[in-house]
Amino acid sequence: MANFEAHFAGFHPLQSDQDASPEALMLARTRAALSWGRLQGLVAHLEPGVAHLLAASVIHAQLVEALLQAGHAGAAAQFDLWFCGLAAAPTEGPHVFARPWAIADAILAELSLARWEPIARVAQQLREAGVPDHGPDHGPDHGCVGPADALSPRDVIALAAKLASEAGPHGERYWPLAAIDHLHAQAAASAEFAPTEPDQRLLDFPGGPIALAQPRARTPLWAIDLAAGQALSGSTPGIVPLPCPGALRAEALMPWLWPRERGILVAEALTTCAQRLARLVEQARTSHRHMTCALADMRSNSRAPMLYTLLAGFGPLRPGQIERALHVSKNGARELFKSLKSSGIADIERHRGQVLIRACLADGRGHETDPGPDLSPVLSAESLAEFDEAMADIDRLLARSNASPANE
Repeated sequence: MANFEAHFAGFHPLQSDQDASPEALMLARTRAALSWGRLQGLVAHLEPGVAHLLAASVIHAQLVEALLQAGHAGAAAQFDLWFCGLAAAPTEGPHVFARPWAIADAILAELSLARWEPIARVAQQLREAGVPDHGPDHGPDHGCVGPADALSPRDVIALAAKLASEAGPHGERYWPLAAIDHLHAQAAASAEFAPTEPDQRLLDFPGGPIALAQPRARTPLWAIDLAAGQALSGSTPGIVPLPCPGALRAEALMPWLWPRERGILVAEALTTCAQRLARLVEQARTSHRHMTCALADMRSNSRAPMLYTLLAGFGPLRPGQIERALHVSKNGARELFKSLKSSGIADIERHRGQVLIRACLADGRGHETDPGPDLSPVLSAESLAEFDEAMADIDRLLARSNASPANE
């Protein structure tokens, strides 16, 4: 058995004989640049109400993504009830990084300090709403302690922020989102974020011991997702530093990849993340338009739109959570709900005898869920041809402008 393992120690079935073509890399990067530029165009000019709806949905997506990456299987299915304190902690898989609320609270605390005001404001509200239900002496996951890790969730978030600050502009003019490449390179070289070797477990059998490969220990790449927007905004002025759930892909950190293979994986992950966030923007606009029509007769200083923003963007909340998030009394929360219910955009849901307040969209469904990654093709051949033609026009314009001082 030892000879068998030694013979195949340097072999991996996904390792290619040669690197990917430069054309494939440039195509992947073109798609990423176009998707990311479209996202930033959508986010740059949002109405305040739409921006806060988007912030709530992005935070929801980031929390679910972090719990899934941290080994809490089923987080997407039962996250809403768990956050409301009405369900047990998400099911734990092998190599759990930390307790669910330790991760969620660290993320909300970090996002409370975000540079984009809608993210910071909504994160503060959600943290105040959730702490009493999930603190050390409350909530259904009381007493559930993860393995003894060298670093806490807040520690790894701080390390990820440091990596993002070092992945700033490096002068690459051919790839406007080069910071994401540098962020992957730094993560691959980091002891905290680099992929770990699979564990092995020896089992004694009558014929001798047999080594069985165990799942790899999970690295907290979700912490770098929080900082990816910061890294990209530092290299490209004008970018809104959004959290980027799923922007860091573990496959792109594997040591056996060729350079262009790695670059393609990085660009594809960024494309998928940008498309996911762009769909959340469209959903936020739809929900806000529905709310505006329903609450057209309400006075301008009402907090009902703020409550609908949380319910439609993030998910259902219990009355007590609404009171803490919006800093209103029990009667005040009841009046806000009555306003939304009379307008047909919120309703009551009961779970295990507890009341949940849930938003209703225009089609009668509950709050819009995160669509998740979209694996469909981004660009057609015609779109790529139009993009290449537009880039060629920009290059000719820059060439003329650079030549003008010399002629003078």
